[in-house]
Amino acid sequence: MKRFLVWSTIALPPTLLILLSLKPLEIIALWLLGGLAAAFLTVVIMALLTLPTLRSQKRLQWQAAVSLMIVVSIIMFNWPLRVAYAFSRPAFDRVAEQVMAGETLTTPRRIGWFRVKRIEAPGPAANGIDDHGLRLWTGIHPHGNSGFVRSSPDDLRFNLWSHFQLDETWQFIAED
Repeated sequence: MKRFLVWSTIALPPTLLILLSLKPLEIIALWLLGGLAAAFLTVVIMALLTLPTLRSQKRLQWQAAVSLMIVVSIIMFNWPLRVAYAFSRPAFDRVAEQVMAGETLTTPRRIGWFRVKRIEAPGPAANGIDDHGLRLWTGIHPHGNSGFVRSSPDDLRFNLWSHFQLDETWQFIAED
């Protein structure tokens, strides 16, 4: 039981944050959840350092500190999404070439590590904005989609809630 309690307080916050960042969430939601996880781990570390009965738990203190560092690194760099994207990039580029060649691809489909629910090619859109990049939507919602867009970060013509630049051509966006 003690091992489960230690795991749930130390390892669960970064584990959940890694899984949630791979969902992928909007960057604002990741910051919020990551901030809550960091605050929780900070309280745990403070308790380990101040409570006399827990001061001797050096191993637990180190585990909590490492857990906090992992959470902060995810908040700052969103490295789980970047790693998943890096492995998925060749599949994204293959799909982009197929769509630009005029092929019609069925959705939903798995592209790399991500489940894409809808693919939209550049061209006239319902709102009159032309050529705003290839869109691989991982989340479809009436108030705004989220997913990967193949476009220059300087040329994003969307009503953005959040934007996360993955490289010079692919962005992860969430519309408002």
